[in-house]
Amino acid sequence: MKYPYLTVLNNDPNGKHFRRPVVDVEIFGPEKSINTFALLDSGADNCLFHLQYAKEIGIDLNKCKRSATIGVEGGKMEIYLTEIEIKIKGLEKIKVPVGFIDSRSVNGLLGQIGFFDFNRIKFERDHGTFEINPVK
Repeated sequence: MKYPYLTVLNNDPNGKHFRRPVVDVEIFGPEKSINTFALLDSGADNCLFHLQYAKEIGIDLNKCKRSATIGVEGGKMEIYLTEIEIKIKGLEKIKVPVGFIDSRSVNGLLGQIGFFDFNRIKFERDHGTFEINPVK
């Protein structure tokens, strides 16, 4: 499935902007699902979502394995690991291992473990698009 890069305005007075590979994603929990967005991040080991989403979809953090991640906000931060189902617009629902993190710089990241492992990702920044194709 092909997606357009999302244009994000910068506070640069020269009006420069960034293009990022961002997808609409629905995340499912035991109580409900919510829609948000996530950045495809080939440099991220784990799929990460903000801690608030865990609470909203009914994840019991006391039942999650605790670990740490390095690099978010320039340091080491605690994450709560579990498996959830996600659905990216235009693709089938899949189960992925995720970490929930209390970081203002993370809304959603789709990383190597559990996402890039099972999808062929093709970035075509020069064309303003990227592709996600499940590997069967």
